[in-house]
Amino acid sequence: MSTATNDPRTNQIDPLRELFYAHYRFQFLSAACEFHLFELLGREPGLTREEIAGRLGIENQPARILLLGVTSAGLLRKEGDRYYNTAVAEPLAGKLDDVPAAFVPWEQHVNYRPMAWFYESLKEYTNVGLREAIPGDSPTLYGRLAQTPKLEKTFHNMMGSVSRLVAEELVQHLDLSKYTHLLDIGGGTAINATHLARRWPHLRVTIVDLPTVAERANEKIATLDLSDRVRAVGLDAFNDEFPKGCDAVLFGHFLEIWSIERNKELLAKAGRAVEPGAGIFVVTPGADDDGTGPDLAAALSAYFLTVASGEGMVYTCAEYEDWFGDAGFEPTGRMHVGGLGDVVISGVKR
Repeated sequence: MSTATNDPRTNQIDPLRELFYAHYRFQFLSAACEFHLFELLGREPGLTREEIAGRLGIENQPARILLLGVTSAGLLRKEGDRYYNTAVAEPLAGKLDDVPAAFVPWEQHVNYRPMAWFYESLKEYTNVGLREAIPGDSPTLYGRLAQTPKLEKTFHNMMGSVSRLVAEELVQHLDLSKYTHLLDIGGGTAINATHLARRWPHLRVTIVDLPTVAERANEKIATLDLSDRVRAVGLDAFNDEFPKGCDAVLFGHFLEIWSIERNKELLAKAGRAVEPGAGIFVVTPGADDDGTGPDLAAALSAYFLTVASGEGMVYTCAEYEDWFGDAGFEPTGRMHVGGLGDVVISGVKR
């Protein structure tokens, strides 16, 4: 009689178990973060299950289930009857607007339910997940976030944490010494703009983003005493022309949201806004030129299709360089920045 270990069906399932159970593991992670479990054990390592249940305000049986899940996922270790954070969980014990802690509420409250509609989004080539899971009437996630302040804050906490990592490297490696006025398209809450303005005291920066985002950006800029050189302007990047008078343009984590056609339109608009000799810089997640990865490029591409816009994906550097040429820019190089696999594609207006 065959045993489970000799059953060929079991052997076929084993390599797939990580995929089968991935959504359970994320829910253990998300619940632990909601309960601030990792922060608790960071302050008071070695608590028992009963002590943890008391601190979290839940019954013993639910606490047992939660601890079973996070321990099996390698986030906690158990010594005797006491629990401790593992090295994997230690970064989750910090502030919720720091990487990677900021990603957990973002994935849970914005992406998790919409991604159940990935298949339908592929079939219909639009963001079905957004329509089904997030309230509002805007066709894009960003418009709906503007109508849902709590989710918008979650989004900007996540994007801010990513932008800080990238901005810290941008100021180290991006040479803006010969430019005087940077146009930051989709600049969000001014993370890149304020870092670059501090690095280059001669530089002025104009941010272009949605009106609600621009308002928040200007409030932040004022608290940093940079309003004399950095300002945010609210406009529609697709229906309005970009402000003229700048000699450099930055697209930071923006173009991957949109279709090829829209990106060509945005780059052409940037080309019309600047004079020959102006610089252009596109900061975007990196994608392998042969279309085989990495995992982040695949995940973000599914997110842009299913949730964010219904049309974007992570494009290759070669594609951006081709689009540069169509918009009147000459590609001048690529540079990898940040700890998340981002790349900067540079060019100059012909």
